[in-house]
Amino acid sequence: MCEVVVLCEEGSISPTYAGIPAEGDFTLYYIQTRTFWSQVSTIWEWFIANFRTDALAARGHTRPVWVYEISDAGWSGPEVIAGRLILEPGFIELGDKSIDRVKAEWQQDDAVLGYCQRMPLWESIDAINDKIGEGEA
Repeated sequence: MCEVVVLCEEGSISPTYAGIPAEGDFTLYYIQTRTFWSQVSTIWEWFIANFRTDALAARGHTRPVWVYEISDAGWSGPEVIAGRLILEPGFIELGDKSIDRVKAEWQQDDAVLGYCQRMPLWESIDAINDKIGEGEA
């Protein structure tokens, strides 16, 4: 998993947007690529683990995540947090919230807030940059 933009919104149905909507209330998580040293440490751990990946999959790894809160009133952010990607089970921890990658559930304290959708990367980055350029983000 390289860079990815994920849209999460409250509700009982999964979002199915073709791109970032022009209006609405939702959160965007722009998950960045791993840092150089994070990649090096993973290679070292894999080497030391003698190809036993179960512990690595459970521990996961961290990445920088830019969080944008969007409402009809505008954009706020980015807030930069450390997100942790856990392969087994498939979760992404994002501060006080998490995403179940299998069910696409957006959770907080084990309660389902809503659902998430992976967005088209380049179009999403362009949309984020357009909003930042407007001074709204």
